[in-house]
Amino acid sequence: MMKKLCFAGLVVGACLASPAVALEHEVVIDHAGGPIAADYQGKVAIETKQVGTAGVAGRPSTLRCNWTASLNVERTAKVGETLQTRRLLTRDDVARGSKPGWCETNAKAIGRLVDARREAFRAAMLALVEQDRTALLVEADGVRANNREG
Repeated sequence: MMKKLCFAGLVVGACLASPAVALEHEVVIDHAGGPIAADYQGKVAIETKQVGTAGVAGRPSTLRCNWTASLNVERTAKVGETLQTRRLLTRDDVARGSKPGWCETNAKAIGRLVDARREAFRAAMLALVEQDRTALLVEADGVRANNREG
């Protein structure tokens, strides 16, 4: 029972381990309804999957930790003086890899690998920001149309 609890604690610790990749970006778009100010905060989420088996005496181990890192970006935007919106943008599988051994013992190493790919995450975030531009303009146009009707 104690071994199971310790193992569960290690798994939770590995899942919660997050690299130091902190991404932020701000955009201001001129719009007829007023300026649109958008603030983007990005966080990396790492998922691990344990594959293979530990080798018995005299046999090699096939244990591997497969990992993928995704980007979650929270956008907060203020459209003129009338509307504030929030949106969650996600880009799955920005980085991936595999390390030999247990996922729990590789958590820090995986975090360093993800941190080394900082530019890939920045590029993914900027692509999400560009895709979000259309949604922001639609939201602002909706506010402007509602203000004219009301």
